[in-house]
Amino acid sequence: MSEDMNPINDEQSLQQVQELIVKRISTTNARIYEAGGGSGSCLPSNILANAHVTVVDIDEAQLQRNQYANTKLLGDIQTQAFPQDSFELIVCYNVIEHLNAPDRAIERFYEALVPGGLLFIGAPNPESFSGWITRLTPHWFHVQYYRLVLGYKNAGQPGNVPFPTVFERIVVPSALITFCRELGFNVLYFCEYKGMVYENLSERRPLLGRLLYAAIKIANALVLWRKDLGNGDYHIVLEKPLGSKRSS
Repeated sequence: MSEDMNPINDEQSLQQVQELIVKRISTTNARIYEAGGGSGSCLPSNILANAHVTVVDIDEAQLQRNQYANTKLLGDIQTQAFPQDSFELIVCYNVIEHLNAPDRAIERFYEALVPGGLLFIGAPNPESFSGWITRLTPHWFHVQYYRLVLGYKNAGQPGNVPFPTVFERIVVPSALITFCRELGFNVLYFCEYKGMVYENLSERRPLLGRLLYAAIKIANALVLWRKDLGNGDYHIVLEKPLGSKRSS
């Protein structure tokens, strides 16, 4: 298998997800829950403008900067519960890697969705090359990388990336898909893609970018090209099937 086994990037995959969501979710009066949504959204503006959006985040500074949510709640998505049939769409984007109990959060998402509702999860892959680096290095190293290499002067300050990464086992794509299917979800979309970390590094530090790509090529060769370790992130869209039984 060639090293270009999956050339899709984050923008292309996100566009596919957005198109899927637009086809499945009404652009008017949709009830949307952004779990750990913070101050920004990955959803199309036409959906956000006409939906009732609830954002739950544990970071008060992120919530204060949020300009689009109708309801903002300071809380932990691992324990935050909503009544059944509360939302047509739940988004958890670049959040589950920071959770100590992502399975509990996903269970609550399933309970809160209407039958036929969608859950969109975006996350880094702990089994990718960048995931290995993240797991093997301490949080202070991540902060310095964002400050010194990527140029984020406020990195690590309250309300600013990077946030501490936990990478519980369930965050691995294969484990996540298995868990979600056992919970009752159908998988509508799944894609591993090259994340922004590579583009950011190549733009800001071209030499380091070239070295990183060289290291990824070597790592891919070592695993005999069974997978592209440069695909550092993934998107998954899950559906709560119609006719799903209510949780007891």
